[in-house]
Amino acid sequence: MNYQNYIDSPGGSGSNPRQAPPSPSQGMPNGMNGGMGMGGGMVGYPTPAGHQSDLNYVMSMVEELSSVLKTNAALTAGVVDKMGKVRLKAQHLNLTNDELVAVVASELNEDSKNLEKENSELRKALELSDYDKKENFKLAVHGANILADITEKMHRYKEQHEIDTLAWHTNYRQQLEHEREENLKLRCQIDDMKAAACRANGHLRDMRRCLTDHDELNELRIQNTQYRQERRFWKRKALPLIPDDDSEYVQSLIPSQEYELTLL
Repeated sequence: MNYQNYIDSPGGSGSNPRQAPPSPSQGMPNGMNGGMGMGGGMVGYPTPAGHQSDLNYVMSMVEELSSVLKTNAALTAGVVDKMGKVRLKAQHLNLTNDELVAVVASELNEDSKNLEKENSELRKALELSDYDKKENFKLAVHGANILADITEKMHRYKEQHEIDTLAWHTNYRQQLEHEREENLKLRCQIDDMKAAACRANGHLRDMRRCLTDHDELNELRIQNTQYRQERRFWKRKALPLIPDDDSEYVQSLIPSQEYELTLL
């Protein structure tokens, strides 16, 4: 609590000895220390260092003492009330001192029995609550350990999964690069084969063109055919016993029209 400002009561009553003296900065507006007041133009002075803390400490002690006094007053009132009840009972029952002491002792014993019973019940409840507290704490610790274990396993699984995924991607990229290289080599080989086939086809066309367009070769072919026909004719005339299936007279060596003519 902050007991910074204390003023007298509006009725003009005397100051309380427990009340701290008013602070010199009383009535000052916010943001001003040592300046002019709002209405009366009163000059204020700053509060000494440590004065306010001393006042707070003193007032806290006063509050503690007042609470102790209230507790003592309540206990005293209870004792006085009980003494009044005992006195009334003594007046109405006309008991002697010993009898009165015995009656009061029996009542106190009954009260103490009730208190002991309540105390035992409260102790049992306290022990049960302590046991429940310990068990709940053990359960909470066990649950926290389980959650920590699960979290650690999840982190390990995530780490291993990321490592496996990276390894799989790396292997896949390597395989893809290898396949691309092989595909490029095959394409290059196919292109080379096509180029070689084109060159061979060109050479064949050139050779056929050369054979077809060369006049001397045509004349030699015609002369060869003529000489073979004459030779075949004179051989058949001279040697009629030679069979027709001789290798010299097969169809592959003789044109088809001439072969048909020879068979007639």
